[in-house]
Amino acid sequence: MSSRILLKNCRFAEGQGSILIEDDKIIEVCYKETKARNVIDFDQVIDIKNKLVIPGMIDAHVHVRDMEQNNKETWKTASMAAFAGGVTTIIDMPNTIPATTNLKSLNTKREAAKKAKVNYKFHLGATENNLQELNEILKNNHSDIAGIKIFMAGSSSNEVVADENKIIEIFKLAKQYDKVVLVHSELQECLDNWQIIIEDKCIQNHDQLRNRECAIKGTELVLRLANEIGNKLYICHISTKEEIGLISKYKNKNIFCEVTPHHLTLEKSILDLVGNYGKVNPPLRTSEDNQVLWEAVVDGTIDCVGSDHAPHTIDEKSANYNDAPSGFPGLETTMPILITEFNERKIPIKKLVELTSTKPAEIFDFENRGEIKEGYFADLVVIDLENEFPIVAVLFQSKAKYSPFDGKIAKAQIDTVFVNGKKY
Repeated sequence: MSSRILLKNCRFAEGQGSILIEDDKIIEVCYKETKARNVIDFDQVIDIKNKLVIPGMIDAHVHVRDMEQNNKETWKTASMAAFAGGVTTIIDMPNTIPATTNLKSLNTKREAAKKAKVNYKFHLGATENNLQELNEILKNNHSDIAGIKIFMAGSSSNEVVADENKIIEIFKLAKQYDKVVLVHSELQECLDNWQIIIEDKCIQNHDQLRNRECAIKGTELVLRLANEIGNKLYICHISTKEEIGLISKYKNKNIFCEVTPHHLTLEKSILDLVGNYGKVNPPLRTSEDNQVLWEAVVDGTIDCVGSDHAPHTIDEKSANYNDAPSGFPGLETTMPILITEFNERKIPIKKLVELTSTKPAEIFDFENRGEIKEGYFADLVVIDLENEFPIVAVLFQSKAKYSPFDGKIAKAQIDTVFVNGKKY
């Protein structure tokens, strides 16, 4: 039997009104000047009280862990973290244990993901030796596959693809199946050279040890190859002003790029305060890089925001610099930080929706998601813009209860989340 929910007194990115949900879909969106056709035909009324309602975030860059790393995160805890952060759909990265590089490992992950409460897809992991395995997966059943990930450098646990000919083969395979290739573009050989040059191995030198030169060269390489081959390319976590210049030069309908909240809002000086909790790859850069990234958000050079949610245990992050893994949780902090920053910078919320919902849905082929629109799935987040709150990492739903944003005041609190019409 169908169930209908009316969300009244909604504030949208543009306008005010109500949303009528039937089961998992939006069946009507009414603005104040428009009379709803079904205003008396519902089972439940929820008064949103003029809070902001936007599509739930589609986060294309999440490390769920689980399986042999379930001490760091599980699909259940990641789902709860997602709800706390206004994220309704996630795409899981392949550098898990086991890595998502063949059908057996993919099926293991598919089984683990049955615990998820959010919508999800997976990225496959490319290595220099698994082209045939990828081909078999994509040839037979790939509706839950969003893209193919290439790591051109080591970052926690993954196989590095360094051979340019192998990158070309992967790009051609992706083009054959119309799949996006996501790239972590730092070059491992370049990083190795800087490890020799920089003698003092400490968190304050992380951005020198993983020098910007390595990200710039890698980004230029994949942009050039993708331009020649014509495949869809998605460059993850852009961190430098030089990369923005390169992307602007090569930008076309098949070239996409992503930025994270931390590369937008944090600079490397914060590492004096947060230490390894702010260790991430690519590293935090400079305020000048922050500013150029913001300009690229506004002018459309940057297509998406991804959290790069990368949980580790406190014990691991508390180790010495060389031993501490890179990454920190982001599912719970991304939307509150972004909305706070967008409002302070007077950037329209409509642009935020484009970066976090509409564009990811388009790039990664989530049909009927990413917009508040009749016929679309009811993936919605209700946000209280009147309620300031401190980010407190120990209260995270994620198992990773640390963050370089710990203590930051957010001016946007996630109130309610709907996933496929179900309230959380």
